[in-house]
Amino acid sequence: MTMANQGVSILSDLFRKEQTKMTAVLCRHFSLKDLDIVEDIIAETFLRAAEIWPQNGIPENPSAWLYTVAKNITKDGFRKKTSETKNLKNIINLNSEELPEISFEESLITDSKLAMIFAVCENSISPKSRVCLSLQILCGFSVEEIGFALHSNKEAIKKILFRAREQLRQSNFEIKNLTIDEIQLRMDSVLLTIYLLFNEGYSSKTKDSVIRLDLIKQAMNLGLSLMETELTKTPELLALMSLFCFQASRLDARTNDHGSVVIFAEQDKSKWDQELIQKGNEYFLEAFSPTSRSRYHYEAAIAYWHTQEESLEKWKYILSIYDSFLEIYSSPSVILNRIFAYSKVNGKTKALEEVKNYSDYKNRDYHSLLGYLYSNSKNDLASMHYQKAIQLTKSSKEILLLEKKIKELM
Repeated sequence: MTMANQGVSILSDLFRKEQTKMTAVLCRHFSLKDLDIVEDIIAETFLRAAEIWPQNGIPENPSAWLYTVAKNITKDGFRKKTSETKNLKNIINLNSEELPEISFEESLITDSKLAMIFAVCENSISPKSRVCLSLQILCGFSVEEIGFALHSNKEAIKKILFRAREQLRQSNFEIKNLTIDEIQLRMDSVLLTIYLLFNEGYSSKTKDSVIRLDLIKQAMNLGLSLMETELTKTPELLALMSLFCFQASRLDARTNDHGSVVIFAEQDKSKWDQELIQKGNEYFLEAFSPTSRSRYHYEAAIAYWHTQEESLEKWKYILSIYDSFLEIYSSPSVILNRIFAYSKVNGKTKALEEVKNYSDYKNRDYHSLLGYLYSNSKNDLASMHYQKAIQLTKSSKEILLLEKKIKELM
């Protein structure tokens, strides 16, 4: 690899790593209303790195170099007050002639980044928009990358981000050390946003991929960021991180060498990551609280049992958890997964009676479940439902799996 190529690679990795930190710290010194200006400063910083590093070599401490340049660009813009820098002094509303010293100390970065996570998860912003904002501001994704990750076109993502960023500016949320009240007010939104981000990676809706490791990694990193502060290290967060670990432990076994889906029963258990399973166990034990009974606790408990050996007792436990889960949270996914667990305990015929109490004809998973329940007894109906599931599926990998199931009925 040439020095130039090495520099580009390092810059790309650094942008993912440092962009969030720099955005958070600079927004702490300015405000969220000045997010565009902050992003301009960061873009100029990385542009200078791209110009200088190939000629002079990569600095011994690249992160420190970026921080120094960002501070200098900010000071230059403040002093020159040119139209090109959009009159930075007026923008940040300072009366003095000196720009306050911008610090990138580790403790300040941690506090600012935490506050930025909570800022992006403004309650008035829709869940999907929060995910888009998180990918852009917290994870450094471009509009094109967000569109690809969420299976949406560039223009639609632009519109979502434009509205969400405007709501963010109007929120008057300050990037500072958070109070307990501020954390409690937005903690549910923060956890849901990270959960949705992980789920999009774990069950990707993109055409050619069922797993997006980049999204899974970003979600887990955001969760780990929250774990660094006692005020945000709640039982719900611990349960969520436990769920992530259990789910991520089976990633290598979920697809074959061609990227096709491998159903749970056919997965190579030797590919399961035992260290992640152990970490999930540790988080789950720590998450236990007599007063906490969140959806994440139930989902983590179910995910734990999916890391255990196949047995009737295992499915009895899973069914029992789903029954309790439905008392606090009902969704198509929970209902359908409970019926599947019911079939494992009581058989497919009895499970079909359960399905009669629920119908969701536009849901791919509903038809996939019926295809499974009718298989080996009424294969014509099973095939029909698998075909309907195919019509409702955008993922080419999922379609291949459903087509395989149809062939097995013949």
